[in-house]
Amino acid sequence: MLNINAGYGLLEMVRMHVQVPVLGKILVVCATGDANYKRLSQLVTPDSTGDGTQIRFYTTLEAAYAAATTNQDDVIVLAGHATHVVAAGIAWTKSRIHVIGMDGGDRLVQQGAKIQSTDGAGDAYVVKVTGTRNSFVNVKAIQVDTNAAALTVWQFGGEGNLYKNFSAVFGVVNNLDEATASEVVMGEDSGTFINCLFGTETLLTSAARAVFTIDQVTAGQEFKSNIFKDCIFMVSSSDADALLLKVTANTDVLFTNLFINPIMMASVDSAGGIALTVGAASASSLVKGTINFANLATFNIGSFATTADQFMVTGNIPTAATSGIAVTPA
Repeated sequence: MLNINAGYGLLEMVRMHVQVPVLGKILVVCATGDANYKRLSQLVTPDSTGDGTQIRFYTTLEAAYAAATTNQDDVIVLAGHATHVVAAGIAWTKSRIHVIGMDGGDRLVQQGAKIQSTDGAGDAYVVKVTGTRNSFVNVKAIQVDTNAAALTVWQFGGEGNLYKNFSAVFGVVNNLDEATASEVVMGEDSGTFINCLFGTETLLTSAARAVFTIDQVTAGQEFKSNIFKDCIFMVSSSDADALLLKVTANTDVLFTNLFINPIMMASVDSAGGIALTVGAASASSLVKGTINFANLATFNIGSFATTADQFMVTGNIPTAATSGIAVTPA
């Protein structure tokens, strides 16, 4: 019985709510082509409220975002089967909105709930977040627009946002020959990043570009006080000067930023991927703050970085030029 007040329907709603440790309302997004669409459309019905009727079921992320109330800890639940295509890049200015992909969770790659751009939209990003204390969990973001302006996947310019089991990748190769293309533009303040994946090995980069670019997204806000835990940075590139992490200017970093157990990995493959010369680079003299790497590991990279004052690295072999560099055992 698909009634939210009794029987199986009640159990379904209880199951959905116990996944969400916040007090806001739940908004369900399920595309019409999803196998669960009919069942969910019957189960998630409008609520009568004091000021009218609250719709709880949507077919697009944009509609659910428009309905969510900033600072109310509303939850947007994304069905984990179909791709959630956005017609244009979303400028996410609201705060305390929590997006959870319902794909079972804990995936380090290929999350089931996918947010994807539209080819021909010509927007620089799929999503640009400038709000505060939002959450994005079990979500994969994909840039498939072949337009020359579609140079990034996700832009981080908010404060205190959480990203867990989140990935950002290009889905087309068209702009991967541009030095200004980057999966991530990172200007977050006090963000938490857990089990995230930035970049992919399935498309070939052919330019000296960066996967993870640290730059200001919100004017005047540096990349500061962020913590990354168990995150992976990945690329397949035919250009050895491609980077996995880049700091654009010495004014873009403030205070301490900590990367715990980061893995930086270049794919050496039959599709054209070669080893990189260095993994990370920066504008000189990061005098306003630091970027610290604890237990760094790199693969198919000549050296992590070649400048002395940009990054701090500690681990099992904290030796200049060879710290964290994977080698073939003799």
